[in-house]
Amino acid sequence: MNSSMTNNKKENSLAKNIIRVLTANFWVAVIGFIGSFIFPRILTIDAYALYQTFTLYLGYIAIVHLGFPSGMVINYAGKDYDTIDRKQYRSEILLLLGILSFFTLVFFVIATITNNAMLMYIALAIIPTGIIGSYKSLLQAWSRFKAFSRMSTFLATTVPLIALSYFLVTNTLSGNVYILIYLGVYWIITIAILVEVYKKIHGVRANKLLSEVNFKTERIGLALMLGNYINTLFVSSDKQFIKWFFGNLEFAYYSFGMSMQSLMTVVIVSIAQPLFPAMAQGKLKDEEYDSIKEILLIFGSLSGCAYFIVSIIVKLFIQKYTNSLDVVGIYFVIFPAMAVINCLYINLYKIKGMMKTYIKTLAGILTLAIALNTIFVFFVKEFTGVAIATTITYYVWLLIGFKQFEFLHFTIKDLIYIIIYMIGFFIITKNVNDYIGIIVYASFVAILSIMCYKNELLLYVDKLFHR
Repeated sequence: MNSSMTNNKKENSLAKNIIRVLTANFWVAVIGFIGSFIFPRILTIDAYALYQTFTLYLGYIAIVHLGFPSGMVINYAGKDYDTIDRKQYRSEILLLLGILSFFTLVFFVIATITNNAMLMYIALAIIPTGIIGSYKSLLQAWSRFKAFSRMSTFLATTVPLIALSYFLVTNTLSGNVYILIYLGVYWIITIAILVEVYKKIHGVRANKLLSEVNFKTERIGLALMLGNYINTLFVSSDKQFIKWFFGNLEFAYYSFGMSMQSLMTVVIVSIAQPLFPAMAQGKLKDEEYDSIKEILLIFGSLSGCAYFIVSIIVKLFIQKYTNSLDVVGIYFVIFPAMAVINCLYINLYKIKGMMKTYIKTLAGILTLAIALNTIFVFFVKEFTGVAIATTITYYVWLLIGFKQFEFLHFTIKDLIYIIIYMIGFFIITKNVNDYIGIIVYASFVAILSIMCYKNELLLYVDKLFHR
């Protein structure tokens, strides 16, 4: 009886965390969705391209923390925040600040010497993005999802709200001003985080900075960071190819399409975030992952409904980005594969201690992405070709994962589901009116899911309503 009650309590806690993060990230997605249409409308093509260039390069500076916060996340996963070693935590925070400050100085000097404004923006972004990203990851590791949700909501709301207010007052908004607003908000949040951290570590003497414990954390984190960074290069490789081989107009179109895909990724990752500490604590058994895989495939498929909403708004509100719908119409087909990869594979690489496999896989996937992007750029000679190359790469990774995790199985049902889903997605999005299409598409996914996974869905619904 006690064991059953404990299991139910754990399941309820996981469900509550998923709902909490989903709710917060739904708000983040809604704000991002609105902002993704408003700012392309009020910004010039060049201003929008400048801001998107900033966000592209922003992803590349994740490497400057040298993986130390990634190691911290692994060490703290599943542990209680109230009982952590404050001396060790103070040591880790001071070391992290030292690393970020060093690279800030390096970028600042280079930006000053070269008189490069973009490098200066990146220099100013290193500390806030490093601290905020690290702290949000730690909040997940400690299962402090309420604080995580509040921070995510505040960040997502404040930047576009201030930028829009600036535009309403001045009737103008340049790419440079938008970037400065972003930096200002992130610095304010960073200061608030550091104040909160100070309250936690105040009154204790830090453990030795260059200790064996910290070196071990660095070694663990370095491997994880290398994998994550290769993943960053993979995710941004298509956008970088557009930046190199096409003009500002195509870059703006493609960036707009990617921003739509990124919004849906936020929703998908909402499931991955609470799963990580649950998996780290051993709450999920190997045989349960197949059921989770099937639910994720369905969830990813349903995410494609967003295509019709995007299409309606673009055609009504920002017609100058109509060409970007070609990218959106290709990209959104990756969601089932992305859901499984982001929510299962990446967490499993960490939990199962398969970091070498993770790095090798990502290196191979990045190589494949670069090869396919190159082929499509030079032979198709259309920026939409890069989106096709990226979609192919995601599904290759999906198949590779089933070979790497023996307890995950790729069944005939999965193959039939994915093939029919892809065919249906392209037929409906290309041939059905947007307003009717969303109903037709949702019905299509529902029928397909019931046909392929009826028993699994019934079992999941039963568990959901009898916790």
